[in-house]
Amino acid sequence: MKKLLFFSFVILFMASCGSTQSNTEAKPSKKTLKGTWKVTNIRFVGEKGLYKANLFDMADSACFKESEWVFIPNNGSGKYTLPGGSQCEAVSTRIHWSFYEPGDGTYQFQFKYVDEKNKPIDAANRGYRSTIDSLEENTMTMRIETTYEGNEFDVVLTYTKVSEDFSL
Repeated sequence: MKKLLFFSFVILFMASCGSTQSNTEAKPSKKTLKGTWKVTNIRFVGEKGLYKANLFDMADSACFKESEWVFIPNNGSGKYTLPGGSQCEAVSTRIHWSFYEPGDGTYQFQFKYVDEKNKPIDAANRGYRSTIDSLEENTMTMRIETTYEGNEFDVVLTYTKVSEDFSL
């Protein structure tokens, strides 16, 4: 009976230590983000209506579909490339990124546009933040709060890891 009770306790303990924890509970790892990622899905969350969003003062949200993002964890450098298309200009821009903890139990991804020497391009040193909904080995979901014509909504970007390799 003691063995049964002991094994039941061990199984319960192991189940409670499982890796199903969301990243709002566990600090995201820069090493997990290392590599090249692609935006595979963009969706809008909010009341029904028309959604239009200019993301990161760069382009319409639709232009970010299939964009490629490179993250180098040891120095926080990276870049993203918009593929271009009939309504979108092809753009590649360097970024310097990090994680931010606002103190409410969530984690955010933040970045600034930089030049080839990783110096901020914006004279006011402004940057951008998005909430990390999930970050796993091969998928990531980030939420960007925005407004259009006075209506608040979120743009949710889903990323899929392409490879562990990276190059700027």
